[in-house]
Order: sequence, then structure tokens, then C-alpha cells
Amino acid sequence: MNIFVVGDIHAQRNKFWHILQEAGLVDLQNRATERLKAPDNKLILLGDIVHAKSRERYAKIIDESRFDEFSPSHLVRAERFQEKFLKEIKDFYDSLEPDKLTILMGNHDYNAIYPEQGPLRTDDIAHLEWKDITNRRINPEVRDWMLAWPHELVIDDIHFAHVGPLKEHNIYDNDFYLKNRRRWIYEDKDFLADTPYRLGVYGHTPVRGGVNIASQGKAILLDTNGNDSEYAYLKIVTEDSRYHLKMRGLFFDEFIQR
Repeated sequence: MNIFVVGDIHAQRNKFWHILQEAGLVDLQNRATERLKAPDNKLILLGDIVHAKSRERYAKIIDESRFDEFSPSHLVRAERFQEKFLKEIKDFYDSLEPDKLTILMGNHDYNAIYPEQGPLRTDDIAHLEWKDITNRRINPEVRDWMLAWPHELVIDDIHFAHVGPLKEHNIYDNDFYLKNRRRWIYEDKDFLADTPYRLGVYGHTPVRGGVNIASQGKAILLDTNGNDSEYAYLKIVTEDSRYHLKMRGLFFDEFIQR
């Protein structure tokens, strides 16, 4: 089986379709190719489809020089852009056979469809979409589809989730933020030891250079699409009793001041 895994996208529409095109999963019109349709091929998105991660990215989304999250007009345009992107992904999802594409629930996705949860922050930007400032909510059809996104998936003893290998890692209640449930990656412990999983693949924690390893080498962290033009995706080939892991993309893109 060939499993293609894409980490956190955060409203980067062009980057998302570029990744799928480079992987040979969609054509130039973003339609599924025969490669994706093949019986043994699957695509998994690790969550966090919504919420741009910087003020600069929001500004590009709404075509302004600067984004003000407290401006209702700016927020509405950011909401509409993301709703259109979500609808594109939903239409793509609906065009595929069942279980061909799985989208896991990320904490930003969860926050977007539960307006009663307080807004999230990234550095100096507050994610206020679909909250009280605009009093708009995500399209009901899209919201119902998002509500069905699972929090985890297991294929051939590989555990896929947004944050980590334990149930509590992927529950986005208030304790998720108070207890900082991404901290597990810094502990010198095999978190998969008492689970049925031999390997874990997760997003949520930003990394650069392609991939980071946690849980004593048992967990792959794949939130690798966050910095400007950098992007990555993981191809997992299951071969009898082993996995063949191939990381593809542009892992580092940086200007260094002389």
C-alpha cells in the first residue's frame, strides 16, 4: 500500500494543490489522477486546514498590505476565502471512492466549527474567524462534513493523528491548551510502547527541514508546510513487515543576511 501524508496546510490553497500535483495525485485541474484512484493508494491530511499562521499570509488572502483581525470587513474576506478552499477540498473528497482520502480533525479546524470556543492565537495574530466579530458561521453543509472528520486513523499498525499517539493528545478541550499537550514530543519516552501501533505520524508541532522524530524514533512529526515556500509530504510504502518512508518537498528556503 502507498500512503501519502500531508501535514498542516493552514489556508495555503496554492501550496496544497501544488503538493498533490507534485505527488501525482491530481492533474493541473486538481482532479484525481489514476495514481490516487488505484486500489492500494490513500491520501491522509493531518488536520489544521484553516487559519493562516501569520499576519502576512492573511494579508495575501484578502489582497491587502496589512491584515487587521479586528476589522469585520477583513475577517469576512478571510472567512470567505477559507470557506471556498474548504468547499474545493470537499468537492474533491466527494469525487473519490470512500476511504480514499481521510482528513483528520486538527485543533484549528475544531475551533472554527465550534464558535463557543475562544479564539486561538499564533504569535501576534488572533484567529477570530467565525466568532462574534462577524457573527458568520461556516457553511452548514461544510460544517457537517467537517464534524465527521475523525481524530485518528490506523492503517497497517500505523497511527495517524493531528497531535500525538494518546487519546488525550487529540481532544481539543480547554485542558488541551492549559496542559500544552504537544509537550509529549520533548520527553525521552516511547509513547507507542503500550499501544498497538508500531509507528505514529503526527502534525501540529511546527518543524523545519522536512521532519522531526519523537517517541524514541517511533513518531514522525510532519507539520512542515509553515514557512513561506517550504513544503513537504510523506510517502509510506508498506512492505510486508516493514515500512519504506520517503520524504519529498522543499525543506529549507531562507535568506541569510550577509
